[in-house]
Amino acid sequence: MISYAAALEKILSEAKPYPKEIVTINEALGRVLAAEIFADRDYPPFHRSAMDGFAISSKDYAENQLYPYQRELSAGASLNLEPNEKTIRIMTGAPVPDGFDVVIKIEDTILSESNGQKQVTFSIKDVKPWQNIAKQGEDLKKGDLVLSIGLKIGTSEISVLASLGKEKLTVVKPPKIHIISTGNEVVPINTSPLPFQIRDSNSYTITSILSKYKIQPELVTHVPDSESEITNQIQQGLEADILILSGGVSMGSLDLVPSILQKLGVELIFHKTAIKPGKPIWFGKRKNTIVFGMPGNPFSVQTCSRIFLEPFLRKSFGQNQIPSYKLPYSTTKQKKGSLTEFFPVRLETTNNDKTYLSPLSFNGSGDVRAGVTSDGLAIFPTEVSSIQKDDLLEFLPW
Repeated sequence: MISYAAALEKILSEAKPYPKEIVTINEALGRVLAAEIFADRDYPPFHRSAMDGFAISSKDYAENQLYPYQRELSAGASLNLEPNEKTIRIMTGAPVPDGFDVVIKIEDTILSESNGQKQVTFSIKDVKPWQNIAKQGEDLKKGDLVLSIGLKIGTSEISVLASLGKEKLTVVKPPKIHIISTGNEVVPINTSPLPFQIRDSNSYTITSILSKYKIQPELVTHVPDSESEITNQIQQGLEADILILSGGVSMGSLDLVPSILQKLGVELIFHKTAIKPGKPIWFGKRKNTIVFGMPGNPFSVQTCSRIFLEPFLRKSFGQNQIPSYKLPYSTTKQKKGSLTEFFPVRLETTNNDKTYLSPLSFNGSGDVRAGVTSDGLAIFPTEVSSIQKDDLLEFLPW
């Protein structure tokens, strides 16, 4: 049995980059970039008015001076100044003509007309060069790195990519994954279980976690505790990039998965970790296929997926790991054994704006609602036997 840290290190050491593929921008949300994105031009590509108002030269400005004007400039158009033209009316987003370096917002103007001539007076004392103007290239210069490899594409990234004219993108190709849940006691969710049976939740848990990474498993199936049936499904699953099993990895007479994996030539990297829940987890590989053998209890699957499967996927995708945080605990907690414990907590903020980790009711790894309404997992370290109020604990958000 190895420690949590050692198990995670062994898992991450097996992560290899996935291949690349090209998708359209409409297919890119949630995918991971596999090629850097550079600016195709300056952004803004011109000196852009940030206000509706009047453009002038800071050198020509004087408070309460009367400025005649004739022309207006809107976004999507441009113009060159005429001789002796001291100001123009300008709209937000319009390019500021060469020779002007200030935009005075419309709220600071007094408009009038004399003998058919439009004119404007400004009611502010002074101006500064580039006031209310977004200067060309202040956001990005042509050739600047905009988005890096390993970045998950969200709504903001979609907006930037569209602005840069990136209709097609190179992203990480998701791995082929097979999910197998095992157990005579497990029945499909649309079945009315007998008193000694439970519905299959583990395959749905794993599928939902994969969906966060835009991965659709190639196969999801359930098999009873039959050596021949488990063997057939595992043989098929070993054709995938990742095979994820739940159940059948502990010490019972029907925990057949480890011996079957061994017979099929899967190399054992570790079996059992000093954690709770999730102690019986099995991890190995055959050729290019990674195998996760999860315990059968629902919260064990949730926990092992968060602390082992997700970090493996993120490293394979070239992503940074989800950061953990140190936060104070809201009460006290005792531990009987020496395992590293993971338990569900909720973030709660007190009246003095201090955020605490508050425990939820938790009856062990078989508790079907253990993670409901939780914000993540708190870690009860191996070397600690008790936690006191305000002790700092490591927190892993879901």
